[in-house]
Amino acid sequence: MIVLQEQYPAKATPLEWAIKWRQPFSLAVILACAILLLATPPTWMHESTTGRLLDTIGLLLVVIASLGRTWCSLYISGYKEHRIVCEGPYAIVRNPLYLFSFVGALGLGLATMHLAILAIIAMAFILYYPLVVWAEEFNLLQIFGQEYERYQNQVPRFIPRRLTMVEPDTYPVRPRHVRRSMQQNVWFFWAYLLLEIVPIIQGNGWILSHFSF
Repeated sequence: MIVLQEQYPAKATPLEWAIKWRQPFSLAVILACAILLLATPPTWMHESTTGRLLDTIGLLLVVIASLGRTWCSLYISGYKEHRIVCEGPYAIVRNPLYLFSFVGALGLGLATMHLAILAIIAMAFILYYPLVVWAEEFNLLQIFGQEYERYQNQVPRFIPRRLTMVEPDTYPVRPRHVRRSMQQNVWFFWAYLLLEIVPIIQGNGWILSHFSF
């Protein structure tokens, strides 16, 4: 569950900086991974059996992430600043968007064929994004009080305790918000396709000769 930053109450959490620096942090991680990708040889080869297997797993994770984030957007898009969304994926975990984003990031990490990049992505999410979630939860408690506290007690933060669906027969969807979310999700596939092109260029030695240290 996410609330727009401008909707936060005046009383700020000590972790407010984690929300403020979320985008710059993500861009810094992407830049570091890009440098490693261009300047170092892959950990495993794309043509090997291991490489093909991991590449397939990476693509599967990207697909799961894109579909999962779209599923989340059907429920959260256009409503996140108005009420607690506790239907659909938000009935299973409180932060499904972050969870699916993590899955997609791991898929892209596998597509790079660099173990170091995969490790950087995993550690970045594990170490930084819980701080963002804790800051958001503090603000949600300030806004919604006992209503959100009950939601916290019923639904886990990341790891599902049950897979029981809470799906209403009808649900008002805001197409413009969902469309924007789907456009963002497509970038997972563009990033995956770009990473599939990099080994071809590296195989010709062009990248390593221009970016190696």
